Amino acid sequence: MKHSYVLHRRAAYLIACFVLFLTASTNAQVAPELGTAKAYGAFSGAGAIESTGLTVVVGNIGTNVGEFIGFPPGIYTGEKHVSDAAALAAKNDLTTGYNLLNDAIHSIIFDEALNATVGNGQVLYSKTYGREDLTTISGNLTFDAEGDPDAIFVVKIRAALNVSAFTHIRLANGAKALNIYWAVDGAVSVLDSSVFLGTVIANGAIHFYGGSTLEGSALAVVGAITLAGNSVSGPNGFGPPDSLIVLTPEFGDTLQGGQNNYQITWRGNGIGVSKTFALSLDSGLTWTNIDTVSTTGFTTGWDIPDTSSSKAIIRLTDTNGLVGYSGVFTILPTPEIIILTPTLNQVLVGGTLNYQITWSGTGIAELKVFEYSLDSGATWILIGGMATNGFAYAWNVPDTSSTTAMVRITDANSLRAVSKVFSITRTPIPGVITVVRPARGEVILGGTMNYRISWIGTNIASRKKIEVSLDSGATWTRISEITDNSLSISWDVPDTNTTRAFVRVTDGNGIVGVSGKFTIISSAPAPGSIVIWHPMAGEEIMGGYVNFPIAFTAINASARKTFEYSLDGGATWVVIGEADTYGQFYSWPMVPNVETNLALIRITDAAGIVGVSGLFTITKMPDDGIIDALTLTGLDGNGNIDNSGVVGINWTFTGEIGTSVNVEVSLDYTATWMHVATVPTTSAPYASWVTPSSGFFNPVFIRVTSTKGMTRASVPFSIGIVTAVETDLSELGYAISSYPNPTGSQTTFRVNIPQAGFATLSIFDQRGTNVGIVTSQYFAEGAYDIPYGTNELSSGIYTYVLTVNGDRLANRLVVTK
Repeated sequence: MKHSYVLHRRAAYLIACFVLFLTASTNAQVAPELGTAKAYGAFSGAGAIESTGLTVVVGNIGTNVGEFIGFPPGIYTGEKHVSDAAALAAKNDLTTGYNLLNDAIHSIIFDEALNATVGNGQVLYSKTYGREDLTTISGNLTFDAEGDPDAIFVVKIRAALNVSAFTHIRLANGAKALNIYWAVDGAVSVLDSSVFLGTVIANGAIHFYGGSTLEGSALAVVGAITLAGNSVSGPNGFGPPDSLIVLTPEFGDTLQGGQNNYQITWRGNGIGVSKTFALSLDSGLTWTNIDTVSTTGFTTGWDIPDTSSSKAIIRLTDTNGLVGYSGVFTILPTPEIIILTPTLNQVLVGGTLNYQITWSGTGIAELKVFEYSLDSGATWILIGGMATNGFAYAWNVPDTSSTTAMVRITDANSLRAVSKVFSITRTPIPGVITVVRPARGEVILGGTMNYRISWIGTNIASRKKIEVSLDSGATWTRISEITDNSLSISWDVPDTNTTRAFVRVTDGNGIVGVSGKFTIISSAPAPGSIVIWHPMAGEEIMGGYVNFPIAFTAINASARKTFEYSLDGGATWVVIGEADTYGQFYSWPMVPNVETNLALIRITDAAGIVGVSGLFTITKMPDDGIIDALTLTGLDGNGNIDNSGVVGINWTFTGEIGTSVNVEVSLDYTATWMHVATVPTTSAPYASWVTPSSGFFNPVFIRVTSTKGMTRASVPFSIGIVTAVETDLSELGYAISSYPNPTGSQTTFRVNIPQAGFATLSIFDQRGTNVGIVTSQYFAEGAYDIPYGTNELSSGIYTYVLTVNGDRLANRLVVTK
């Protein structure tokens, strides 16, 4: 009996609903009663009202429970009610009106069901439409009143409503926006640049995105209302049928300042004949009246001011108190070019290089053409062009004479400006002094007596002053003064070291000749030193690292050297090994697998010269595996490979070393490492690397490191056509080193040449580019100290290469600033 009772109740309910459905389908559509809520353009019974940008809401605005944000800069024309008695009354009226439209009983009463997607040219007539699920509107949707101005349209949706961007709701045959009602049991989202019509009554949040407009009201029973620079026409027309809606300018329009007779247009009902127009350039904070017109039409001409604003709004107010606002639009100033230099009557010297033509202005195209005239614009000569947004152009002024010169600039849009008249004067032919000796790059032994400084020239006065600078011209010291027409003097060269020496000759007319930069080598002996630069102070290295490269600079040190390490800050030392070499790298066979932050390296030569590294850290690694060997293929017998060559990288390992092996290469003496490959330990232990296409690199290291930290480095090798053959040359007695190294502003190269011949000492950067020639001359047998200024070198690692009798010897130079 209990189950039968339930079935009878359900059957009665369905019959009642069916009767209601038949009743609604046979009667004309009736507008819902919204009470006091009808006076609002935007209202939420329980939710925030939020606006960004310049939103315009006609009518009241408010919320019964929730935040009220964004007004200003947003604008509303009616009253604001937030959590007051009026807001509570509107909330109750709205809830009642919604329930009569779309609660569980009324939502199933409709004339025609809608598809999931509405629009795309679809036409709706005066009916009640319904849908149970999510509904999307896109394209154009038309409401057709079929000639009945009082036709009512009701759309009931029992889920969310999404309105695609650029959707337009249209009216036909007398249909009115104020007679369209949307009852939505969920959120409503109207995407960018859509035009939506009707009263939206939602049991959820309502979102209008940028550029969209609503001719109607946005009313949420529960849920926030978010607006983003939208126009909401509100209740105008929903009570008394009066409205004023500005059509142009539209939201996002860009207008050109200075344009005449731009057409402001509007539409609406009940608009007074006399209308006042106002302009705001600051999103509605301030207003300026621009015109008052008496017309029954819907357009008026406006001369746009020549100004600039991205926050412009037009406001239209009639004598009945109706107000309409345009969307926010932009005004661009009139395009203009103003030439700043050359100025009126300016005098330019003919032959001047890189004279700066400058200008200012607005609306100038990137592409510009520059011309000059020598005859007040009768004829023009092309200077050149540019395709950037800059405001300066370098001009090599012609070496000519004119008192009627002008410059002209024309952009790609034919915008043009002409400078004021200026003058160009010819460059006089001056006297010339050329210092012949010392020659550029010459190396002079300090203490040389009666060295001959010589020069040549034309139009030189007999009186001359000769000076020397040892610091690239920062300071000058007088050598001599003469009052005859001789072209040389004797000079006792100071016994000092400098790579920045210059000689200057100045005659009585102020004509100056300066020699090329040359070098003076002091005869004083150089001290011995050893500087360890890898490992660096503070560096962290992995315990068990195989073939860790110790790098150092040895100056005037013997070939035999002892290498040691300490794990306790130097309290005790352990011998790593000994080597007989003038090279400046040594492979530490295996770093102890311990934990310490007091590690040191010490190098001692046979003469007792000692170098100690800074403190560094050794991190203990798991000892359940090891990389046994690392082999490189593709190198020749001298450990060299050509540019664009392929280096094969093979390794073997024992035990558990992790999940993969990371392969890296260093081209800058281990200062930095570049990733080559990551090889899983389940794959073949092999990788390859293609060497740089150009440049000389020496030394180069390959390193493999497992995910458990086991590390092994290769022996050093070289890349490129400049190959260090230090071992062979060392056996012949050649040696090359520098001190201090690392250096900041100056270093001294110590060169030992066992037999006379022509020698060149050059410096290369990491790309193999020659960045300086230290010296290139004939040397007698012996040892030489050659100072060299490094101020012009940026911080980095360089290779210096000595070429003697066709052989090369290379080493490393570190520059720090």
